[in-house]
Amino acid sequence: MERSTVSINKKIVDKTQIVEVSGDIIVPDIKPDIVNIIHTNGNAYIYKEDIVQGRVRIDGNVDTYVVYLSENGETRSMQTTLNFIETIDDTTIKENMITKQKVSIENIETKILNERKITIKVNLKIKCECYEKSEIEFLNDLQEMQDVQKLQESITVKSVLGINKIKTSIKEDIHIDDALEIAEILKTDITLCNMENKISYNKVLAKADANVKIIFLTEDERVSCVESTIPMMSFIDMENVTENNICHVSYTIRNMLFKVNTKEMHSVSCQVDFEVLCEAYESKTMNVIQDMYGIKNDIAFSKKQVEVQVDGEERQESIKINETILMEDIHSIYSVDCTPKILSTHQVGNFTNYEGELSLDFYYEADNRTGLNVKNVKLPFITKMESVEEIEITVMKKDFTIHNENVDCDIELLAKQRNMCLKTINIIENIESKECEEENDYKMYVYFVKSGDTIWNIAKKFRVCMEDIIRVNQLEDDRIAVGDRLYIMR
Repeated sequence: MERSTVSINKKIVDKTQIVEVSGDIIVPDIKPDIVNIIHTNGNAYIYKEDIVQGRVRIDGNVDTYVVYLSENGETRSMQTTLNFIETIDDTTIKENMITKQKVSIENIETKILNERKITIKVNLKIKCECYEKSEIEFLNDLQEMQDVQKLQESITVKSVLGINKIKTSIKEDIHIDDALEIAEILKTDITLCNMENKISYNKVLAKADANVKIIFLTEDERVSCVESTIPMMSFIDMENVTENNICHVSYTIRNMLFKVNTKEMHSVSCQVDFEVLCEAYESKTMNVIQDMYGIKNDIAFSKKQVEVQVDGEERQESIKINETILMEDIHSIYSVDCTPKILSTHQVGNFTNYEGELSLDFYYEADNRTGLNVKNVKLPFITKMESVEEIEITVMKKDFTIHNENVDCDIELLAKQRNMCLKTINIIENIESKECEEENDYKMYVYFVKSGDTIWNIAKKFRVCMEDIIRVNQLEDDRIAVGDRLYIMR
């Protein structure tokens, strides 16, 4: 028997947990009393994970910025870091598994306890996936077995060559206009773009740009913002990888630090640490036996199903949102946070309708008010995609134009199905052949095609060759329809 071997990353654990993180902030003596909370924003990240038998421990931070109205009418802010520790328990988790984690902020609540103290509660969504690398053998041929009919499928599988993680970081002093004296940071935001990788022998070069945007308060109580694009580059060791292979590279924030430098420097110190995960694959095309039966012998076997990664394009849909929002007092926009979320799913036939909501947080300058102003707007959206797989929504484009009292929103979202490139196939095992107990006398049958029938299933039922059914009934290939009359010669 001829067999082929591929390596797969088998997903063992896929869990999502909602975690509540809370803490109190005492207003420093150098800051005025709190009258009202204007807005609270934050960035969540995981800085460490430990995997042991039956458990993954996740340690992370939520860096929060609380913007408030003080007793003297000024806009002020406070920054604090909330720590969290979460464990993912599952008896199937092993120490040598590859883990992938993602943390996102679901919502933030801030309450004033008194004029010198506030409390913050953050709900986080933590997704943890654990993978185990394993070798899978596929049956390709049965050269030594006679009178056996095989159902084969040609499959191009992405066989795992290797996985490696490295650490990288960006560190830069982001210059502020010399005419401005920065007092406090009100908000920070980091997005990655222009991600690409280049493969050479035993190494992968990964490149990306980090777009950093900072909204800050000046000493004379004005709100301003600064942006910077910081390139980063990493060399990842990957044994046996060549330019003919496939590599997927992903980035995860592991630590963040923003600090206002001295007045003479007119800058903000920015340091962000990333973990870079590189997965290398080799493309293998195989003819895999999915089913079999004997013409003269009884053949018994067992089957198990496995999921493999296959070549193919991701199934994706573009979602365009064009809305005009009334904002009577808006003068200019500093920044807009766009957060898409799927609220419900409804299956209709072979398709699934995904109903969602895009939350927009506008950080803007008002005509008649000083300081930072924030307005939240929620826009509904819907998309339809084939199958019922979990989807990811990313913001591809966001443009906002002010016309008098209105803001025109031109937004494009991209919906991708996460498991599009996974295929479930059969693996034939434990094959046994013995002499058929039925009589081998010549027989002819008349069979009417039923719903769900295929030429293969009919041939297997009567223990004849597919080619004989096609030839006797003068069929075109293996196409049949319900109600067709077939002559089966045996």
